[in-house]
Amino acid sequence: MAGFDLNSIGELLAGGGTSAIGKRLKLKQGDVAQVLSNGIPSMIAGMQNNASSADGAASLSHALADHSKDSLADIGAFLKNADLDDGKKILGHIFGGNQNEIIKDISAKTGVTKGKTTSILALVAPLLLSLLGNQQQSQQQSAGFSLAGLLGGLLGGGQQQSSSLLGGLLGGAAAQADDKKEGGLLEGILNLFK
Repeated sequence: MAGFDLNSIGELLAGGGTSAIGKRLKLKQGDVAQVLSNGIPSMIAGMQNNASSADGAASLSHALADHSKDSLADIGAFLKNADLDDGKKILGHIFGGNQNEIIKDISAKTGVTKGKTTSILALVAPLLLSLLGNQQQSQQQSAGFSLAGLLGGLLGGGQQQSSSLLGGLLGGAAAQADDKKEGGLLEGILNLFK
């Protein structure tokens, strides 16, 4: 996956991911997009925090290696069939004792209930580990690989800027789907600058 960044994750999810989650949880794609644009940077920040210790980095690296075997050929099918209980366990590992507070904050920002917010993030958690696992696997072959560096690179401009970037990508695509308008992701992104 060349050029792995939040942009590529956002495009991947906008290309059928928000729709699959929305259908599974009976939510508007716009609500799913808002939760993901706030939640994914929080999840990456949580993983980055976990990777700051040697034990945490080893545990996360092992989880990423396990999930790198998942097939990502069809993101919609992946999310439709994602194990919600496994996803909730992953969230527990990512957020630790701060999980309730983080979910509550995302729920307050988005207007989506805490239960639905948890479910959305639990469905996308295995996907995020799979994407990061694939990236870890391909980057480990190059000298100087750092798991913390991979995660930090994703958050480049900080968590708030990352949320804005994802919000633009996911929100534009979801708004079009929710309003039943025709047009692609590019049109949604261009509409943000009008």
